[in-house]
Amino acid sequence: MRGKKRYIKLTETQREALQSGFEKGKKAVFRKRCHMILLSAQGFGIQQISALYQLSRMRVGYWFDRYEQGGVEALKTNRGQGRPPILRIDNEADVNEVEHLVDQNAQNLKPALAELERKGKPMSKRTLQRFLKKLDDVGNDFEEVL
Repeated sequence: MRGKKRYIKLTETQREALQSGFEKGKKAVFRKRCHMILLSAQGFGIQQISALYQLSRMRVGYWFDRYEQGGVEALKTNRGQGRPPILRIDNEADVNEVEHLVDQNAQNLKPALAELERKGKPMSKRTLQRFLKKLDDVGNDFEEVL
């Protein structure tokens, strides 16, 4: 035997909070982390949980440590993780620039993409289309308020 088996012991309120996070959490990774803690409380070992979720034993242990230090909130992914967006809807300069470029060539996005790339904002055609769709959705939300 290598060492002492590690399990998380939960109170009823902790169990309910984790169960709620597992069932209703917005992000899949958060739901998975809640489930790992719940499985540990049910008697599953780190080795079994790591095999189930195809994670390293160290990674499972890391999330156990995070839970013990900060509770359910510590299982959430912190802000600022991932790649920052190329264009932001809340940045008025980006919105005005894209609208101007698209208005010049409404039927063809290639010139707008070339100009954006020249200005240091390279992106795919699909990224630009998603940004324009978000702009349209934001505009529709604004019109509903009026």
